[in-house]
Amino acid sequence: MSGRGKGLEGLCEAWLRGTGACWFRNEPKMQGKRRVKGGTPDYTALRGGIMHLIECKDGSGASLRLGCLTAPPNEKKPPAGISPAQAEMLDACEREGGRGWVLARLSGPAGEVTALIPWRLWRGWLVAGLRSATPEMLEGAGDAAWQEGRLPGDRP
Repeated sequence: MSGRGKGLEGLCEAWLRGTGACWFRNEPKMQGKRRVKGGTPDYTALRGGIMHLIECKDGSGASLRLGCLTAPPNEKKPPAGISPAQAEMLDACEREGGRGWVLARLSGPAGEVTALIPWRLWRGWLVAGLRSATPEMLEGAGDAAWQEGRLPGDRP
């Protein structure tokens, strides 16, 4: 694996293997060697009859860009983070009884934070107008399942 975020995706795959879930990577659509716009989060996992969609976001610096819920006007490029298409897919998953997650990693001067953030919370940050998350926000919002090596909803 190479490129930004690939290390976090490898970490996510190792975690998913340990959960006992049925899971797979949602490969982005490609045209030759170019990625075509897509909206499917990075991973789908199924455990206990519940579907989990997981999008990995990796960043460095003082904060991690959150993205946006709707496309900017005039076909401007959306900000880094969750794309409007990914937000739509995560919303649809949760409407149908599934769970959405953002596995976020931020490496900065104070160290590194990796946290599994519920989509509802990440979405709430976007609705509130936040553009980025600090290490403290990520750490405080993370689901304990990540640290315990299980999917959220499984008993510890």
